[in-house]
Amino acid sequence: MTAALLEFVYATMRKRINDPASSYWLPKILEKIQTPDKHSLSPLKVDKWELGALTGDQGVAIADGIAGAWWVFVGSAFDKAKAAGVPDLPDNLDDFAGQRDRDDQYPALTLTGVTVGGLPNASVGDLSGLTPTQNGYRGTVRIKAAAYDSHGYQPWIAIDGDYRLVQHAVVIDDPQALTGDGLKPPTKTVLKGLDKYGVHWPSQQIEGRGKFRFTVRDLAFDVRLSIDVAGSGAGRTAKVTVESVAIATKPTFTLDEKALTIEGDTVTEKTKDVWKKSAKNAFNSDESAKALTAKLAAALNADDFRTEFSGSVTDQLSKALDGVLGTGPLPADSGQPPTGDGPLDVYLFDRVRAALNDKGSGFYPPTVVRGSTDPKLDPLKIDNIELGVHKVIVVDVDFHLEDVVVGGIPNVLIPAEDAALVAGGIDATLRFGRISGEPQITVHATGVGKIVKSGDHFQGPVVVTVNQPSVALGLSFSGRDADELTIGLRSLDLQVTEDKLSIEVHIGKWDLSSLFNSSDIKNRVIKGIQDGANDRKNDIAKALTDNARKVIAEKLKG
Repeated sequence: MTAALLEFVYATMRKRINDPASSYWLPKILEKIQTPDKHSLSPLKVDKWELGALTGDQGVAIADGIAGAWWVFVGSAFDKAKAAGVPDLPDNLDDFAGQRDRDDQYPALTLTGVTVGGLPNASVGDLSGLTPTQNGYRGTVRIKAAAYDSHGYQPWIAIDGDYRLVQHAVVIDDPQALTGDGLKPPTKTVLKGLDKYGVHWPSQQIEGRGKFRFTVRDLAFDVRLSIDVAGSGAGRTAKVTVESVAIATKPTFTLDEKALTIEGDTVTEKTKDVWKKSAKNAFNSDESAKALTAKLAAALNADDFRTEFSGSVTDQLSKALDGVLGTGPLPADSGQPPTGDGPLDVYLFDRVRAALNDKGSGFYPPTVVRGSTDPKLDPLKIDNIELGVHKVIVVDVDFHLEDVVVGGIPNVLIPAEDAALVAGGIDATLRFGRISGEPQITVHATGVGKIVKSGDHFQGPVVVTVNQPSVALGLSFSGRDADELTIGLRSLDLQVTEDKLSIEVHIGKWDLSSLFNSSDIKNRVIKGIQDGANDRKNDIAKALTDNARKVIAEKLKG
């Protein structure tokens, strides 16, 4: 089966995970995620995100804008100092200018008290890159954020908090003689007395701070996970481990400009608009978007969150398997699976084998047989069985059975050791008549004899008792998920010998017991039942398919 079985399970669960009416709906599962130190996704809270320096042309523009605003502030402070009579100040600042520090020229953005809202609002996409590992499989699941615009969710991720935008600026000499990139070292001219007015001459780290809020759209994650079998024998379990969470798209960050505030020691009414524009440009820069994306990925990749994600997914998988297949004990020995099938394939198959022997399971064979109504399998009806021409005393009589009804079919088991995972699907042996207190297999029919010479007919009841027969089944499976599951019968072979049949006959005035219990008649009866069952193969396959679909759908509602 290789990866097909796991892909089938994933496709089946994906529908439920993305269904708001399902108990497996992903947003409600993610809302419950909480680390031991009380961190959650509802919302995600982070003390600090250092976004770092904003470089490139955008960073230069922001830095120059902030440096220009600072120089306006310096000019105002200088005027106040002159008016106050601070000594040793020049007449004006015409011989100087402010600029970004050439040794630390880019602005840096830091976010604190960050709150990320809406992360549980997610849906699952394709499972890709599924490859076998030593104990299971590894693959990648695409998770779409901001997936729903209902149930109290908005189609975006909201991030808000406080920010701090820092820039180093310097005073330079002779601004008319700028060369190259225009960046010059700080002036060596010393001016004292400006500290009182908030200016650190000739170099100063300045900052703007305030509140921010923006929305994130087009965000998706690639979650790399492994699914393995833990334990051995009857104590095996399936375990899911989230190995990594990566941003899979280039999200769009939109700043809420109305919510943006700005203040700072060097921010004045004259420079507030410049500062606010610089802050907007900082948040809207490509560098910020990249940094925010990386920080968000890092937060979700933290060990504590990945541990909780792993536990939650494992719990949901266990819930689904237990709900559908029950909690009956696993077979301790899985035998020899086909080449290419690993421990996880065998584990999932063994869960099926256990379900077949669990009276509380919807897959318990007697339950399946009794529950089939379209078509009806209990009893199984066969039109006719030809028994051939036989001599009765001196007369040739052509015998056949009409209205053949096979009863006792619910008295059937599939012991774990009689089911095997094979390349074509599953081979299983149905054991009839093994449940104590249940009716044995009996065949009721009308025996009809036609005298060959005269054409006269006579008839009477025939009862065939079959002692613990078996049927070897070869099952195949197709369908993308449980709703499309189709079970086919590759083979259906009745396994019974003539010595296991006992036939009672009451036809006309002759004693036909010896004739009907002859090897020839018994083998014809066996062949007739086999042929009748073969004629009903499609009906039997439909009954198995309908039951499997119904059971899985009902069990996954919980």
